[in-house]
Amino acid sequence: MDDLGVLQGAWEREPFVSTGLDDFSDVFSLESAERLIHSGLPLTALRLFRDGRQLPSELMLRNRGSSPRSREKLADGTKITGLVAEGATLTLEELHTHCPEVAAFSAGLARETGFEVDCTAFLTPPQARGVAPHFDLIGIFLRQLHGSKRWRISAPVRRFPSRVEPVDPAVIGEPLLDVVLKEGECLYLPHGFVHVGDTTDEPSLHLSIGLHGVSWEKVFRRLLAAATEQFEELREALPPTFLDLDPAALYRERAELLATHLAGLDWSLVPVDTLRFRQPQVPQILGSLTAALARAGSTRSDSARMPEQRSDS
Repeated sequence: MDDLGVLQGAWEREPFVSTGLDDFSDVFSLESAERLIHSGLPLTALRLFRDGRQLPSELMLRNRGSSPRSREKLADGTKITGLVAEGATLTLEELHTHCPEVAAFSAGLARETGFEVDCTAFLTPPQARGVAPHFDLIGIFLRQLHGSKRWRISAPVRRFPSRVEPVDPAVIGEPLLDVVLKEGECLYLPHGFVHVGDTTDEPSLHLSIGLHGVSWEKVFRRLLAAATEQFEELREALPPTFLDLDPAALYRERAELLATHLAGLDWSLVPVDTLRFRQPQVPQILGSLTAALARAGSTRSDSARMPEQRSDS
């Protein structure tokens, strides 16, 4: 990857754009999106936005009649296409569940990085805005698959945020980056950077590839758990009069003790590999059902050929 060095330098620090990338249609495309929306997806796997506001999901609800078997809410592809024609942005979520190609891509990326990976597709008609200015709690890559989209990225309101909060337009700074992303290009956004996307005179389909990075907080929680297991002083209860004690005096002694223990901790207790996310394995999709039927038939034939057990008693 030519941009690997750039990514390592920019990771969690600044956005950047990669250009001239290979075709991505073997993972996801406009045709993939169309197949999915007409396949009867659960309503929870899709969302619609218009001018920054989320639309009620019932607008795309499929009428399945009154049978008890039809209680699960499914999306109606015809209604979805009508809403997109009226200017709505469609998001396709849980793609690793509903699209084998995306699942395989996500699993491969998870193995390579050690991070949990999720993917969401965004389809936006021309001259439209879907999601309002916001930030994400994870680093994301926006891979442009069809058409183009203009992105304006501003500095984080709070560096490395740990919870989702609405973004006040009054506190958004001037854009650090203002770019029109075209097919074959990818925009990296570190977590916390405020961003908003608008389509140009053409529609847009992009795949948002999210990497759930391993935070230092997670590392230190593991280290604290290991130190607590190893050193009994850290498992001792506070004195019954702790509410009357000066907090600084109360914490300082054990904090200094913890620092001493961490300095002498057996680091092999928290090997780096234990921080790796174990992405679910993706089975071979094509031919797997045929192979299963063949195995089932073979098993039944073997059972039929087995001699009957006889009892001499």
